[in-house]
Amino acid sequence: MRILFLCQYFPPEMGAPSARTYEHAKEWVEQGHEVVVVCGLPNHPDGIVPPEYRGKLVVRETFDGIKVLRGWLYATPNRGVVKRSIAFLTFMLSSMLVAIFLAGKCDIVVATSPQMLCGLAGYIVSIFKRAPFVLEIRDLWPAQIVDLGVIRNRFIIGLLYRLESFLYRRAKAIVTIAPAMSKEIADRGFGKDKIFTIPNGIDENFFKSSERKSGVREEKGWQDNLVVVMYIGTMGLSQGLDVILKTAEILRNEKDIRFVFVGAGADRERLMTLANEWKLTNVEFYQPVKKAEMPEWYSAGDIFVVPLKRRKVFLYNIPSKMFEIMACEKPIVLGVDGQAKQILEESKGGICVEPENHEEFANAILKLAKDPEMRIELGKRGREYVVKYFSRKENAKRYLEVFEWVVKRSENRTQIRF
Repeated sequence: MRILFLCQYFPPEMGAPSARTYEHAKEWVEQGHEVVVVCGLPNHPDGIVPPEYRGKLVVRETFDGIKVLRGWLYATPNRGVVKRSIAFLTFMLSSMLVAIFLAGKCDIVVATSPQMLCGLAGYIVSIFKRAPFVLEIRDLWPAQIVDLGVIRNRFIIGLLYRLESFLYRRAKAIVTIAPAMSKEIADRGFGKDKIFTIPNGIDENFFKSSERKSGVREEKGWQDNLVVVMYIGTMGLSQGLDVILKTAEILRNEKDIRFVFVGAGADRERLMTLANEWKLTNVEFYQPVKKAEMPEWYSAGDIFVVPLKRRKVFLYNIPSKMFEIMACEKPIVLGVDGQAKQILEESKGGICVEPENHEEFANAILKLAKDPEMRIELGKRGREYVVKYFSRKENAKRYLEVFEWVVKRSENRTQIRF
């Protein structure tokens, strides 16, 4: 099968979209399929394009057997509605041109959200390629950005909802990352038979348990008796990381507990300013790390926090970092309701607390900090669970079954039409 996949983000960029697309594509190539990924020039999340990509309209690469076509886009940091919208729009235009003229023939076209303009590009490309279109929904846009108050203009909101409906109807298959997300779309009348759930997952051979006494702990001067509470990932509006700073403030007199933030995002500078204003000497911030370094950072932490704001739309979200943490045998304190909470409770790999409740976060962290044996036990349960149910390799195989179903269905309809 010849698979054409449009995704704005791809390694070396960090984050769930690039990791999911890369790891699935890598498996498809290993299964004997041809995969072309059309993405943007690397710049996420700081908006800085690496020197080797600057000044270029298109870059061709081969990444673990995956043919990668990188198109120019307006590079901007991951903050600010207007500039990010321009980035989305320029990627839509460049990805269409690159895919149509440079990607070659394909049997299926896939586009992943967010953002929805990537989905629109995928649909238009599918028309030119005369191939069926599959839409992957990772977050329920525009519902999520409306719920967070990112966009308030009613006219624009209306346009986005109409675009969403248009793409849902035109897609031959819709792939979501959570059962509740699939149900939400099906309940809105977009065809239950064509909606599939393929959750995020992990490469269990890459993310795995290793020695706590890592090079990271030595480099940062974290002594053996220090319990490191870590957050790794995007520091954006959705995460509501104020709750972790307030938790750090509550536990500021616990000298053996340190809070560590690793990553970038629209809210990072404000959080750092807030930590300074509150004189939180038990808080440290570090820049994003490369994927190859992430297992070592996970091994350096003792407790991992995964928060999201208390919003209805997040009932459908499952933060992908959960699977990486659990695969590395680390306990989670989760401040998310809905699907994510259900997974953690089923795995018995951590403690669930009320979203945005710093008192509950503080109590859970203090409990784990005082009980190293409990941390070890929760970590082991978490790994057993994700390896059993959320293997990226198995999910990639299920994805191929969806592609095969779509292609066969499209071929049958074509035969009937003629």
